[in-house]
Amino acid sequence: MKKTIAVMALSALFAMPIAAQAQQAATPATGTPTKMKAATTQGDFVAMAASSNMFEIESSRLALEKSENAEVKRFAQHMIDDHTKAGADLQAALAAGPKSDVPNRLDPKHERMLEELRAASGTQFNALYMQQQQAAHEEAIGLFQGYSMNGEAGPVKEFAAKTLPTLEMHQQMLGKVKAS
Repeated sequence: MKKTIAVMALSALFAMPIAAQAQQAATPATGTPTKMKAATTQGDFVAMAASSNMFEIESSRLALEKSENAEVKRFAQHMIDDHTKAGADLQAALAAGPKSDVPNRLDPKHERMLEELRAASGTQFNALYMQQQQAAHEEAIGLFQGYSMNGEAGPVKEFAAKTLPTLEMHQQMLGKVKAS
């Protein structure tokens, strides 16, 4: 009996660091938990990534039209360029591996965010655009981190890992634009 209890105690002791590592892996490097649910399948990841990508492009097109701030416009053009490339890279990854449906519409959350932007103007627009970009990039980073670490092996997982540094760079750029 004492031997069984000792074995169980040792097992629990060795399991604690593993549980702590698993918890750390679920939290992005920023220390901020993500708001976007985790993509458990390739189809989930593709749907969430495509909607996020479309939102980045459409909201940035609005920024080019509505903003009078040169830095905001420069950032918006950079988002359009990078996210258009990311969309093409996702399509190429899907062509090279298992197929998943790519939505051609924003999900309801991103559609609401875009509607809020359409209704805003002037400095209110700039502030809302930058706030939404920050939130969207935090969520996308969490999504891409999670899928690149835990997703189904193949071209889409490789796409997630390859695209993640670009998303992190965008988040750094946001900090510089907001500060000016």
